[in-house]
Amino acid sequence: MNENLIINAVPCTTWNWLKMNKDFVTLNASFREIKANIDSLPEGVTISSLKDSKNDFPKVFSGICNIATPKSKDNRKADGSYIEKSELSDKDYSLQENHPVQKIINDFSKETELITIKGKVEKPLILSFNFETSSVATQFIHATENSESTIILVFKGNSETSLVQTKIITEENAKIHIVKVQLMEENSILLDDTGFTCSDNSRANFTQIELGGNHNNSGLHVTLNGYQSKFVSNVAYLCSKNQHLDMNHIVNHYGRKSECVMKVNGTLKDESVKTYRGTIDFKNGCCGSKGNEMEESLVLSPKVINKSLPNILCDEEDVEGEHGATIGRLSSDILFYMQSRGISESEAEKLMSIAKIQAAADLIPDDNVKKLILDFLDK
Repeated sequence: MNENLIINAVPCTTWNWLKMNKDFVTLNASFREIKANIDSLPEGVTISSLKDSKNDFPKVFSGICNIATPKSKDNRKADGSYIEKSELSDKDYSLQENHPVQKIINDFSKETELITIKGKVEKPLILSFNFETSSVATQFIHATENSESTIILVFKGNSETSLVQTKIITEENAKIHIVKVQLMEENSILLDDTGFTCSDNSRANFTQIELGGNHNNSGLHVTLNGYQSKFVSNVAYLCSKNQHLDMNHIVNHYGRKSECVMKVNGTLKDESVKTYRGTIDFKNGCCGSKGNEMEESLVLSPKVINKSLPNILCDEEDVEGEHGATIGRLSSDILFYMQSRGISESEAEKLMSIAKIQAAADLIPDDNVKKLILDFLDK
């Protein structure tokens, strides 16, 4: 049994009394590995086993298994010499690999699927998961040079606890759009982890919709290694009843003139709880890079708990970073406008909540998946 495991740790801790630096999870289930259901495999996509691959892929990091940088007065060893940056990086690697949740994922992931993308793939690849028992599902996606593709992952079911980890490598000039749609039943627990490592001139888009489940954790870790590499995310959520949603999204800029845009938009109702940690980290040498993150939270009950931690870390002078969070109820102007047209306050709140989800759903290039989202909202 594993009790109170620390997950979704913010890279740089803030005041502990705010209780926003991390989340906790108890994993005492007996897990089994499952694979996705795939109706058809688009031309240009192949699926094999990662353990059989001879490629030497670069590191891809985890948001859920992130380790917060320990506070210290300086970077000196006991003998007074300074720690080299390479030594710090190696330490970070080993810590994340030894995270207890990562160990569970590794122990049960014997057949991680290697999804290889070549050329321009016209149709999206849809991976459907139905979690009926506590499960682990892992995918490693390799977007080769100059490739273009969309991969959609849909999560359904009513399992006690399920773990999903998706790692993506984008080579030079590759373009990839990863979509994750969470439609779990209300008693389920899901830990959903996504990691990107991006090369020169590559572009990674990430669309995520969080609707179901009981206690959900979303981890995102992006490493922009390449020159002019770019990452864009659009996340939408609707939390109601006693739902708990915890998000830890991290983008590290290493490449020169790299860029990220992170948008989170959602609604909190009833007695739900939501925590969002969004970190943009400009590393030394990423001159000319830009980062922007913005969160908008619509609060529809005095009993909800909303925690927002937008964060920018900087070790480079020639960069541009913006961040912010907007939290509040529907404005009196919007309510007056809608009520003047016969729309009640409760109906106006419902329309605005659905509009936030619809804006993200419109980015999904598959009508059947959009219908699944709308049908879930209708329930």
